[in-house]
Amino acid sequence: MVNYIESKENPKIKNALKIANDASYRRKNGVFFASTSKVVLDILAAGFRAVSVFCLQEEYDKIADHLTGENVFIVSAPVAEKLSEGKTEDGVWALFEMKEADENSIFTADKLLVLEDVQDPTNIGAIMRTALAFGYENVAVSRKCADVYSRKVIRTSMTASVKLNVYKVGDMVQFTRTLNEKGFTTVATCLEGAQELGTVETPVPVALFIGNEGNGLSDDVIKSCKLRLKIPMSDRIESLNAAVSAAVLMWELRGR
Repeated sequence: MVNYIESKENPKIKNALKIANDASYRRKNGVFFASTSKVVLDILAAGFRAVSVFCLQEEYDKIADHLTGENVFIVSAPVAEKLSEGKTEDGVWALFEMKEADENSIFTADKLLVLEDVQDPTNIGAIMRTALAFGYENVAVSRKCADVYSRKVIRTSMTASVKLNVYKVGDMVQFTRTLNEKGFTTVATCLEGAQELGTVETPVPVALFIGNEGNGLSDDVIKSCKLRLKIPMSDRIESLNAAVSAAVLMWELRGR
């Protein structure tokens, strides 16, 4: 059924924006916000249930066949501007139900990506996109990582952040020990005491740990991992961006 919303003060619009901008409210309601027709249609195709879809009339006319049975609202130009928050978007937004993380899949994966306190949404988005491209279906994140359901992460990841099985970890050291007990080759990316990438075997199942942009992995997590790896590079530069480092490492370990 198609409905119409003309006022920026409509409760459904206010709720959608709170979902978009408040991570704790997203988690409480189990709903996330997505924008642009490409992203919305991609998430629908991935099997997520849309709670609401908001469209400008001209955009609705283009994608109506894909919205059968969805709770669709045609919005006015002022409402569209409010939903866009000044960003260049094409006039389609939606709220989707989150999917529960599958804990069993985390501990039975052949390849697992583990992110500790990666806080830049652009980095998280880029890492998630690369992970999905290189066959990492399972990702574990610490509580201080950027929210994988934020509109920026979803957009930057090209929806990979919601397609992956993302498991939130409370105690990262204990989680690392559990992976060790389950036979994972836990790999800390760091500089001190690390072997160069490509010089050591990393048998599956393997868990690749990527740390915070400025501080890297915490000392306790590094000590808990079985291996330490670093990317060989020129001594003219100290380090790589977290997303670039993750891409290089995932590529190297992709077939193991």
